Parts: sequence; C-alpha cells; structure tokens
Amino acid sequence: MPTFIAASVRSFWSGFGLAGTVAALGGILPAAMAADDRPATPSAPAVFTPVIPTIPDAISRPKGWPTSIPASVSQHVLSSIRDNPGGPLEPVDSEGRPLSTKQADEAADDSTTTAAESGGATGVIQADYEEVAPAAAAAAGSPEDTPGYQSVEMALVVARVGPEVVLAGDLMTPAATEWLAKVSPNLQPEQIEQLKLQIYQQVLPPHIESLLVYVDACRTIPEERLPEIKAKVDEAFDQEQLPQLVKAAGASSLQDYEHQLRSQGQSLDRMRKMFFERALAQEWMQQNASSAGEIPHAEMIAWYQNHLSDYEFEARARFEQLTVKITPAQPRDLAWNRLAAMGNDVLQGRPLAEVAKADSDGPTARTGGQYDWTTQGSLVSEVLDEAIFSLPVGQLSAILDDGDALHIIRVLERQDAGRTPFVEAQVAIREELLRQRRTKAQDEYLKRLRDRTPVWTMFDENAAAAGIAGRSPTSRTR
Repeated sequence: MPTFIAASVRSFWSGFGLAGTVAALGGILPAAMAADDRPATPSAPAVFTPVIPTIPDAISRPKGWPTSIPASVSQHVLSSIRDNPGGPLEPVDSEGRPLSTKQADEAADDSTTTAAESGGATGVIQADYEEVAPAAAAAAGSPEDTPGYQSVEMALVVARVGPEVVLAGDLMTPAATEWLAKVSPNLQPEQIEQLKLQIYQQVLPPHIESLLVYVDACRTIPEERLPEIKAKVDEAFDQEQLPQLVKAAGASSLQDYEHQLRSQGQSLDRMRKMFFERALAQEWMQQNASSAGEIPHAEMIAWYQNHLSDYEFEARARFEQLTVKITPAQPRDLAWNRLAAMGNDVLQGRPLAEVAKADSDGPTARTGGQYDWTTQGSLVSEVLDEAIFSLPVGQLSAILDDGDALHIIRVLERQDAGRTPFVEAQVAIREELLRQRRTKAQDEYLKRLRDRTPVWTMFDENAAAAGIAGRSPTSRTR
C-alpha cells in the first residue's frame, strides 16, 4: 500500500466537535419542552376573541383594470372581481364606466407612457412579446452564448470504463479549452465541433488507461479506506497543485480561478476528482507493474554488443572563422587584401572574436565567428570541411578560397571518430532496460484489466480499426 493509504487520519466527526454541539442541544430541548407543557395560568382567557381580517385601503388596483366598482369607492385589487367572470373583458375608466374603442386606445397609450416614465410605479409591467422565428433566433447568437450551455456540453458522455463515466469535461482540460479559444474565433461552429472531437480522440486513450487502473484499485482497496485516501489526496491537491493552477491561469485569487473554471464548464470539485483518480491510478500502477530488480551485467553487455552502431560517433570539431565575401563591388584581390589584414591583426595578438565582430562577413560574425560542434562532412564547403579536420588544433590557417568567399579558420577542439566504450554507456543502458521492463509490465497489466473491464467510447463505430485505448474492437468486453 502507498504511504497515503497506510497513514491514519483523525475522526471526521471529532474534528468538527459535534459531541459538544449534541450535548448543548440536549440541554436546550428539555427546557423548551417543559415550557410548552406548563398549564395555563388562571388569568389566561378560556376563549380567544376571533380576529376579523380586513382589506387595506392602499391603492393596489392598476389604472384601467376591468371592474364595476368605481375608484372613488375602492381601488383595491380585490374590488375588481368581475360581475360576469366568463364574459369578455371590457375596458373601463377609473370609475368603472365602459369606454369606447377610441377612448380605450387612448387610455392604453397613456397607461404605457406613464408606466415607462415612472419605472413601473403603477404596479403594471407592460409586456411587448414578439415570437422570434427559429432562423432569427439562431442568428441572434451562438449556442455558447446561452447561459449554462458550456456546463451542458461538458456533461456529454464520451466513454464508459466499468462503472466510471468519462465526460467531455474530463477531457477538455483548462489548457485544451484555452487553446481552443485561441484558434476558434475565425472558425465555423461545425469546425469547432470537429476540433473538439479531435481533442477527445487524442486525450481519450491515456485517460481510459488511467481509469482502468483506477477501477481496479477501487475494486481491490477496502471500501471503508477510500474516503481516508481521498481526504489525503485532496489535501495534497489543495496545498501543492491548486496554487500552481491558480498562478498558471493568471487568476488573482481562488475565487477568480473558480469563476474561470465555471465559465469553461469546469469546476474545482471536478479538478479534485480528476487529480484523485490519476494519483491513485499512478500509485496503483507502480505497485502492480513494478520494474524493481537489478539488471544483470551480462544482459547489459549483450545489449551493448547488439547495438554497437548506436554508440558510434563521427569526428567533430569546434572552430572559429573569419570570412570576406567576393562580390562585384569587392573583387577577389580586394577581398584577399582585406582578409589578410584581418589575419595579421590576429597574429599580432588581437582576439579573433573581436576582429570577427568588427570586420568579418561570416554568418556568425556577431557571436565572434565561433561555430559549435560540427560533424565531418556536414559542411557545404569541402575546402572548409577538409581544413577543419586536418589542421592542427589552435593553429591559424592560411587563406582558404572556396569560390564564393575567402576564409581563415582556427580549430578550437576536435574529436576523432570512434565508439563510446561500454563503461561510459552502461548507466544509460541500465536505464533503457529498466524502461523496457517497466513498459512490458504495464502493457501486460493493462491487458489483464482490459480483458475483465467493459469499455465503451462514442468513437467505437467510426474508429473500430484504430482501436481506441490501444486495443482492437474485438478485444473489448461488452
């Protein structure tokens, strides 16, 4: 068991001090019950006088409300109960007198203007509803503008691994969402959806492998231990991972980061859940696909002998160079004299790097004319290549002419062709053999999990030949 599984934690309930709270409630409840059970005093009336409800006189009936009771009598909304509830509505004035069609239109216009100016002081909100055609509604804005759209989209079921469900939000990490936001402004909605599907397909295989291991861990670890493990992993997430995520997102605070997650259809709880699943899966994988054990010396030697070509290297050299290009404005003789003067400066003690920065035409003149490790035969100029690998180290060459330019070089360091000896290569060989052993153990472990864990993805029908999560469709358990 990993360290965080074996470690013990304090009782959840005692940490919140619920024992003291229950004791306090126990002291309050009996007192309240005793107060309710006390008999009535002799001064208490045996019969209470009934309270008659009254209708307040406050103005609550909107202007123009259909009624037969004049406003001078009552303006309460309850006074607008109609004499003929089933009959058609007829406009009336404030005194309840019927209005003509023209008077009704004028009263309606006046009521609308008054309500708009007073901000709805009359209590009537004027509604102006116009049904929008589907095409016009679609043109009004994209689905992403609809409140809650991102959350609904992130709830799309992309895959199932045993009892676990993989949602789109599990695959659209904040990094993927940020990248999609950068590339999508000039794309059509259909193209954006295709990009999302491509992200799902790329991220899904390793996510399924992680869930396979997670399901196996949950199947094996006693159920009563999982809350303890999750509490410790959540604590590690909050203390170590969360501050880095907040900083990487450029958020000013944790609340700001949570707001960013919600705008992307994500949540902090989902981030914790994903971190827990992957942390547990990683720990469980190390236990069930261990590559522990020493690599035999004979096995390392055999590997070295079978891969000798991987340890052979060509001759290489580091050098510095002065160059003068031959051009119509600077013919060969002028170029020769100019380069000779530069060479004489170096012979007289001036640093070659200083001369190169001041006068050289070479591509590395700004950095002092220096070239890093260069393998034999990699240069375009055969004249330079031959001189670099034949000239004594530290000696200034004569003027070299390769047709397009004139050069003076000096070799700083050179290594002849050869082969890395086993003594120097054995550390890297051991790491490579351990990596291969670890990969083989993981592949065998994952194969056992795939054989006994049902897996479904939304790409099964279209990607049958590819085999999501690294296996063919025929190997899936249904």
